[in-house]
Amino acid sequence: MNLNHGAILEIAIRRKSISISEISRRMHVNRRSIYNWFQQESLKIELFCEIGYIIGYDFSQDFPEEFEVNGFSIMENLIHTGKIQNNETQNSIHFWMNKYILLLEKYNELILTSEKFEEQIQVEVVS
Repeated sequence: MNLNHGAILEIAIRRKSISISEISRRMHVNRRSIYNWFQQESLKIELFCEIGYIIGYDFSQDFPEEFEVNGFSIMENLIHTGKIQNNETQNSIHFWMNKYILLLEKYNELILTSEKFEEQIQVEVVS
């Protein structure tokens, strides 16, 4: 059985258990666009590279001839043009969660420093 490009894309995404919403958010496209891609007979190899990067899947196994012709320069081009960012974590929930935790730790540190300062002032005033 020979699957179309859209079907291969859908199978890979479903196997990785990454939500369509997360992929659409990271690609800056509508969720409907992704569902439409699932119905396409043919898709650009750049699209497979971008989605493969997001879901952690190597589509070169599914399309060896396309990757053979273009090489892996497609990924370098996507990174260079900013479509794929080396620092994808800035768009992730974990980035903001870690940033919030660091902010809370700094806030707690500031409170402790403030309390020590107040105690020191009170000791000096009493002396």
